[in-house]
Amino acid sequence: MNKDLNTLIENTIHQNHLIKINDKLYLKQYQIDILELNHIPYQNCSSVSEVLLLIEEALEDSDGMDESLDDVAKELQEFNYYHNTNK
Repeated sequence: MNKDLNTLIENTIHQNHLIKINDKLYLKQYQIDILELNHIPYQNCSSVSEVLLLIEEALEDSDGMDESLDDVAKELQEFNYYHNTNK
């Protein structure tokens, strides 16, 4: 059981590891995996807002049926609000 717990912890750390896309955009590994699965070209984006726009377009095309993509959008919206909104 200890080995299973260690594996779970290592996988969680790996999935939540931030990857630098460019100077202003960092994404978690699992977010990248979901974006790639949905063929969203996040590599061409220079900001979180651009990624959100592409996600919204993809969700409109799929009638909002992709829950994991919707979850990524919500996380990025929250991040964008707290880090890029002047309060």
